Amino acid sequence: MTLAINQLMEDVKLLNVEELQELNTFVVGRIRHERSNAARRMKRELFIGSRVQFEDGRGNTIQGSIAKIMRKFAKVNSNGDTWRVPIGVLQKVA
Repeated sequence: MTLAINQLMEDVKLLNVEELQELNTFVVGRIRHERSNAARRMKRELFIGSRVQFEDGRGNTIQGSIAKIMRKFAKVNSNGDTWRVPIGVLQKVA
């Protein structure tokens, strides 16, 4: 895999600005698609009471339980606090 990525990086150096913008649009679209799929998979695994963890904006790991599942977010109760967290950043705790 590393060899292929190195080759791609070398090939990108030969692209002009318009081609780089088109490539960027494609790559950003793929990243969004993969994140969306990951969030959908996670949403199917979650239910009220599931133990989860996530990182807050300061890099601290927060653990809690699901109180409510919405379309793109979940409410997580942790030590008396309620967090509104994007489903895609949640990780199940065993």
